[in-house]
Amino acid sequence: MNLERLDDPVTVRADFAGGRATPVCFRRRGRVHRVHEVAARWEERRGGARILYFSCLDEAGDLYQLRFDGAEFLWRLEFVQVSAERV
Repeated sequence: MNLERLDDPVTVRADFAGGRATPVCFRRRGRVHRVHEVAARWEERRGGARILYFSCLDEAGDLYQLRFDGAEFLWRLEFVQVSAERV
């Protein structure tokens, strides 16, 4: 599997329900990736800021790690791991 480390700003559509954020889809390099599954989620604090992390699988089985900075209200793509079938 090919792991590509990034720190790219991305546009994310997310649902914020019940005090919990869930990414639904995001745009990377002009392509929309629909989140098929949120495999893991966790958070940390940096000063007073709440940082949310999401490991998401898209419809092709690729793994993406998204980060949401609650202080700046910005989403970033931290890494992508292309599924073994596509490498």
